[in-house]
Amino acid sequence: MLTRTGLRNLFGSLCNNSGATTLALADTLINIATKTVISAKDWDFLWRQYTKNTVAGESTIKLPAYTQKPAGIYVTVGSYRYTPTEVTNREDWDRLKVTTISSDIVTHYFVYDGAIELCPTPSTSNNVVTFNAKRLQKDLTRADTAGTAVITTIATSGVVTTITQSDADWSTGMIGTYIRIDETNAAKGGDGVWYEIATVPTASTLTLVKTYGGTAIATATADYTIGEVSLIPEAHQALPVYMALKQYYASVDPDVKKSELYAKMYIEDYDTMVRDHGSKVNVVVDDGTGQYDRMINPNLNITL
Repeated sequence: MLTRTGLRNLFGSLCNNSGATTLALADTLINIATKTVISAKDWDFLWRQYTKNTVAGESTIKLPAYTQKPAGIYVTVGSYRYTPTEVTNREDWDRLKVTTISSDIVTHYFVYDGAIELCPTPSTSNNVVTFNAKRLQKDLTRADTAGTAVITTIATSGVVTTITQSDADWSTGMIGTYIRIDETNAAKGGDGVWYEIATVPTASTLTLVKTYGGTAIATATADYTIGEVSLIPEAHQALPVYMALKQYYASVDPDVKKSELYAKMYIEDYDTMVRDHGSKVNVVVDDGTGQYDRMINPNLNITL
């Protein structure tokens, strides 16, 4: 796994220049390259499922930070699941919302300004709205944190893994970053794999997005590292470095052969990522018919 620190160090090693000015430029070039790669296709790894609870009388569901394009929306009410139809333009949506009605049976939704608008307005709180959303790449700006404390316990209950450290310096700002418990030959070490941090309930505990795959630890003194990682899959995380070096040798330190070399390395790795992640399962439930031509305003329905 290449963290932000790992990416800039790789850049410095490959260009044989790890000066502060060069590494600062590397940060900029790598962030630009990362966003270029991610925006090139509708990659399967960008999509993640989220859930939000309805609030009685409120029709707006705010999207999680750094996400866009929600799709595959459904609302669970008791043992029933309702799949509303997306309205894709403001005119049709305004026509639906001409009269405010409330119901737990949501029939339509509209995505606007970072939120999902539901129609009818939910009449009950705590029904679960489930949807897929496309994650957005933030700039990588944080240096790795090598734990000055140690991991004391790793325990999994159900599907939730909780990690505890000996100090109290973790914060919620670490959510979305990755942690690696150092692998050692001695007992009670980690598995050396990077795991995304899901929550930080206290300054000395955190939970993981995926269940820990190593051996549970009851009492230990294992070292750890926390780092910021891009959305690009681990096998292809050097791609932005190759693109950044291509640009570096095309402008900052002109060298045609090296620029062409890293361009070739970029193309080869990019083509492999297209093969591995370029075909995404459709997350939208749509029968392909023209639903807007036959869309019925629920405000005009009368139930006897």
